Amino acid sequence: MAENETKSFIGHELRQLTFGWTDYTLFTSLLGLSVLIGIYFGCFGKKQDNTTEYLLGGKTMSCFPVGMSLIASHISAVSLLAIPVEVYQHGTQYAACIFTSFISCALISFIFLPVFFKLQLTSIFEYLEMRFAKPVRIFASFLYTIALLIYVPLIVYVPALAFSQATAINLHLITPIICTVCIFYTTIGGLKAVVWADTVQMTVTIGSLFAVFVLGTIAVGGVPETWRLAEEGGRIVFFNMDPSIFVRNSFWGMSVGMVLNWLAGLGISQVSMQRFLSVPNIREAHKAVALMAVCMVIIKWVSVFTGLIMYARYHECDPISTKVLTRSDQLLPYYVLDVAANVPGLPGLFLAGLVSAGLSTMSANLNTVAGTIYEDFIDPWLPDSDNKEVRASRIMKVIVVVSGTICVMMVFVVDRLGDIFQVSMSLHGVTSGAMLGIFTLGMLVPWATTKGAIAGGLVSMVTMVWIIVGAQVSMAQKRFFYAPLPTSTDGCLNMNQTTTHTVPSELPNVDDPPFVLFTISFMYYTAIGCLIVMIVGTAVSFLFGPNDLKNLDRNYFPPIIQRFLPEKKYTEVPMHTTILTNPEKEKLNLCD
Repeated sequence: MAENETKSFIGHELRQLTFGWTDYTLFTSLLGLSVLIGIYFGCFGKKQDNTTEYLLGGKTMSCFPVGMSLIASHISAVSLLAIPVEVYQHGTQYAACIFTSFISCALISFIFLPVFFKLQLTSIFEYLEMRFAKPVRIFASFLYTIALLIYVPLIVYVPALAFSQATAINLHLITPIICTVCIFYTTIGGLKAVVWADTVQMTVTIGSLFAVFVLGTIAVGGVPETWRLAEEGGRIVFFNMDPSIFVRNSFWGMSVGMVLNWLAGLGISQVSMQRFLSVPNIREAHKAVALMAVCMVIIKWVSVFTGLIMYARYHECDPISTKVLTRSDQLLPYYVLDVAANVPGLPGLFLAGLVSAGLSTMSANLNTVAGTIYEDFIDPWLPDSDNKEVRASRIMKVIVVVSGTICVMMVFVVDRLGDIFQVSMSLHGVTSGAMLGIFTLGMLVPWATTKGAIAGGLVSMVTMVWIIVGAQVSMAQKRFFYAPLPTSTDGCLNMNQTTTHTVPSELPNVDDPPFVLFTISFMYYTAIGCLIVMIVGTAVSFLFGPNDLKNLDRNYFPPIIQRFLPEKKYTEVPMHTTILTNPEKEKLNLCD
């Protein structure tokens, strides 16, 4: 049994945390199972030798594995680690995600899904070319590809960091191993391997979350005691109805601002739509969306209550304030190793769940990047051939390997960054609003033109870069900050001093406040970016001449918009008398 140098406070005693052979066995078994799934679908299942099989699973997938894969691709290790820490430091306002989930999934079902399913496009960016023009498609595809290649190293780094701390294995040794396994089964197995591996991995993730949830609840004295301590610590915050967009988080930020975030992450995501189109009919797709909504609420609520349990555990001895942890992202793995130190296999199960979440998100994004790069940047330059589908499948597999290798190398860069979660949210805010705005403009504003879409997207990108960079610089200069709720170290033993941590040691410079737009909550970044595209895009479209609604293809719009579009009128063609010869009359069985 290997010992980790990290120390834990159990009651008022310090003791060593351990990671035993059972934990290693569970962890390696999960990676091995993922490899076997890829081998099965790549070597023994139906050949992955065309784009329909490789990207859409042959359109024979059922709603259950697709729904689980959607959840797995959305809930990364960053989410699993960040939500409990968010509750621990800022309260339970995140629990309003129940409204976010159902509103977002309803909008997906009624706006985006009908259009994409009707058109049956391999790449959702093809829609932008059909609705607007080729430049709009290339612009969106490029942004999406860059965003995914930046995001994947973040989601791989977090579980690798947690595993490294628990096992004392070097971070830069475990990361290539994890990524290699993911690249392998994604490359040879295609979407079917990704979806079924996601299903297995998501089951492990959910199981580990519930195990930690139950064990932690028992350790702190049950649900009533957890709730009592959380209330005393000011962590129970469900209905902060402050409508200001400058408040870090509120009911409106979660139920309105986050709706746009989730629409950008699920509704116009190539990862999601690739899975929606892998089912045989739209009814199964709607079932997958509904399953995703319910499971997301359950998982996120368990994560919220896990944050309350962590607070109940450390309400008198905060590991962050005592510098036992160097960053807040380490709190959840630390807590699991603390409460599950005497339960063989549970730490390994939990870390397997974290790594699974990273694997599932990485595999989903690699599969999607391959399709996007091939469809939008490679295929237009290749000549037609008889074996075009086989060639496409091989090229996409090469893209998966190259993209995965780039992500592995970028993990070494991520290791030198600061707050991982803040960096990921900032990057997401730069691109997601513009992307969501362009698609929404195309589907909900029939008058919108190519000039309007490009102008709106560019203005949105420039504005959000200015706001987000300005906010990050202002925070780095200590001109403003988001103060966490109070935490205490009064119950810690073997400490040189006991203090109650209420605010950061360095107060903001009130004499030099930042520009007001730099203090907008990150919860509204996507909403603001999308709104800019809609306003600027519509205005520019009318300024340079809107579309004639009579000439638009109704399939480019959801049913709720189609009902307001004019019906196409067919031009009457005059009939001409045609003189038939006798052989022609006999052929048509006509009489003279």
